[in-house]
Order: sequence, then structure tokens, then C-alpha cells
Amino acid sequence: MQANQTKLSVLIVDDEKKACTNLKNILIEYIDADIIIAGIANSASEAEEQIRLCNPDAVFLDIEMPYENAFDFLDRMKPLKFEVIFVTAYDEYAVKAFRLNAIDYILKPISINELKIAYQRLQNKLMFNNLLKAQENNYPDLSLQIKNKIKQYKLTLRDNNAVEIIDFKDLCYIEAQSSYSRIVYLKNKMVKEMVQSNPLSDYEEILPETMFYRIHRSYLINCAQIKKILNSEAGQVLMNDEKHLPVSRRRYPLLIDFLKNNDF
Repeated sequence: MQANQTKLSVLIVDDEKKACTNLKNILIEYIDADIIIAGIANSASEAEEQIRLCNPDAVFLDIEMPYENAFDFLDRMKPLKFEVIFVTAYDEYAVKAFRLNAIDYILKPISINELKIAYQRLQNKLMFNNLLKAQENNYPDLSLQIKNKIKQYKLTLRDNNAVEIIDFKDLCYIEAQSSYSRIVYLKNKMVKEMVQSNPLSDYEEILPETMFYRIHRSYLINCAQIKKILNSEAGQVLMNDEKHLPVSRRRYPLLIDFLKNNDF
């Protein structure tokens, strides 16, 4: 769903013309009278042309079509700029369809109730995508911040189900997990975490160096979240979430100096 657009735009793709007409009528009469049927295509090649012309929000797609089936077509169209709902007479492709993150998989003859559920899922997904785009405009992702040296006071975290905008002050610590990072943070006074695909070094580059300190090759901490420094031979800090984190022998005296020279 494009910005400033309240109506949902869809393309119907099926090699049977009667099936296209039937789905079109059901969508308009029973699902959403304001839906925009941007086009109808009876083959993969026609669908490709229609997609380029009308840029639909979603495609209702049959699987078995002449010359090129739906999976080959979608593979060729990647990266996809539209959502997909499969509408087919074949039930054996469902697993493969959902692996492509399809919104739904509807079997013919079409059940109006199943179509309503699929349509609601589609609307929810498009709303989430729009929210994500709006948040990305306000808070660019980490790679863009690093590339363009954009300074922010918040960090955007995302996974398949959620987007979190976190104030730097609410970050507790970041743990390296191979090429990934586990972000531990506070949200509504609750400790939460999310794994991100960026390495720890990326966060070290973008987070303010007067607040965050690398205490160990695996940990970057928010020093304002330190509860106690443990005077032990091994070297540890106790964080506000009650987590004990190791401090490397070399970095321990440097951490003490860092805390003395910065006001938290």
C-alpha cells in the first residue's frame, strides 16, 4: 500500500479467465468494495508486464500456469515489491508457498471466509510495512547511520514480528554472537532482548563513546547501566538487570579510568 493511499491495489493472475472474473467479483462484492483491481493477467509474462505498469500492493496468484509456474515467476521477479496470496486448485504446494512468506494459500473453490481472513492478514502486513518505512525514515538503519555518519539518540531494532525504537540510555549491553549481536535493553521497565544481524563493531562505531565502553571482546556496555564493579581477580561488572559480565584483564583499569572521567 503506497503512501497517501487508503485503497488497496491488487493484481489477479490465473490462466483461466473465468477464475479471474470470479475472484474479482468476490473481492469487490464480499471482501472490500473499495479494493482496486489494478489488472488481470492470464500468464506469468502478462503478470510481469502488469506489475511494472500498476505496481500493485499484492498479487493473487495461481500456481500452475502455461510456460512458467508461479514459483519460477516469483523467483525471477525477486526482490518482490508486492505481497502474495496463492489461489489454486492444488494443495501439495502449501509448504513451499509459506516458505516464500506468502500471506495465505487459498484452495479452489474459494471460501469467502478464508478469503476474508487472508485479506485481513494482507492489510495487517501492509500496515506493518508502512509503519516500518515511517520509522526507518525517522531512524535510519544501522548500516546507513554508519555509512553517512548520521548521529542519532535512538537505535532501531527489528525482527520478523516487531520494530523497536530504543533510546541509547535504555540500552543495557550488547553481546557479540559470532557475526550477530544480542541487544539487551529496557522497555517499560522490563528487560528485553533482540538478536540483530550486525556485528558488535558496528554498534561500537555508532554509539556515543562517552556512554558506551567495550569491556571485553564480546561485550559493549552502557556504563550508566552498571550497578556495581566487582573487585575480583577475574574482573566483572554487575549490570542493572542483575547480569554479571566479564571484564578483560587489560580493560579493567581502563574501565575504572573511564568511569572516573565521565559523569553517569
